[in-house]
Amino acid sequence: MHGPSHLNQATQHRNPPTISVVIPAYNAVRFLPRCLASVFAQTRPPDEVIVVDDGSTDNTAAVAEQLGAKVVRRPNGGIAAARNTGIRSATGDWIALLDADDLWLPQKLERQAAAIRPDTVLVYTAVRHFDDHGIRFSGCAVHPSIARQLLRYSNPICPSTVLLERQATLAAGGFFEGASTCEDWALWVRLLPFGAFAAVDEPLIDYYVYPASLSASPERMLDGLKTILEPVLLAGFHGFERRLWRRRILATQHFSAAMIARENHLPGELGYIARSLRAWPSPVWQPRRFAAFIVTFKNKLLR
Repeated sequence: MHGPSHLNQATQHRNPPTISVVIPAYNAVRFLPRCLASVFAQTRPPDEVIVVDDGSTDNTAAVAEQLGAKVVRRPNGGIAAARNTGIRSATGDWIALLDADDLWLPQKLERQAAAIRPDTVLVYTAVRHFDDHGIRFSGCAVHPSIARQLLRYSNPICPSTVLLERQATLAAGGFFEGASTCEDWALWVRLLPFGAFAAVDEPLIDYYVYPASLSASPERMLDGLKTILEPVLLAGFHGFERRLWRRRILATQHFSAAMIARENHLPGELGYIARSLRAWPSPVWQPRRFAAFIVTFKNKLLR
């Protein structure tokens, strides 16, 4: 590690570390009761719960206050700006992120706090995905050493699973406010030099997928990718290596867009896969893209 390790020495030696929860919320009245209920049900209670009202036009702020959260109000600026406002307002050594439409399982903070080591700056967990019909699937947390490699071209870490060391997060610049999506991916990449990542291989958050959610919009995901690609993901690469990684990232993310379209029954799946293969036409890199193309093409012919 070559980041400024002195930034978190004081907080790492505090036992136990203090934890502030930061929940960005925009017109989130529908979700806040169950979201905050999952926070206040933690077996390791947080020291502070902050809801950042990002210029809501409903009574998000009033509901959050009634449910026991501290509310910070700001003009609407998007999820990255709202998270940054919450992090700057927090008093805890660690920041536990939670999106207003997601939920935590009761042992989430307890299990993560136990995973903190002197050089840790980020702890994440596995995820369960659910929609209005129930649990879609439950995943595993990739090993931190693999996650650090994957972050070069994809994002294996869900924000609502993350516990961040506050001082390192501020030193890394916080969330990338120029991006409408992928702002979390940009922060994870910028945190890599500051210390170690740790994982709890247990699904401790329920991640809500619904038609209006960002995770169900491949085009918004790709728009966010365009914003962080050159200044963040390709930072430090030059010449041929930079061109190579640009094409690999684009190939990977267009394939991800195709899978989002497939899972959410959206149009454009075949087009996204075709763009992925044009960006990197060799089966040596992620050969499953070619298998998916064949399946998608056959399904289209059979319609």
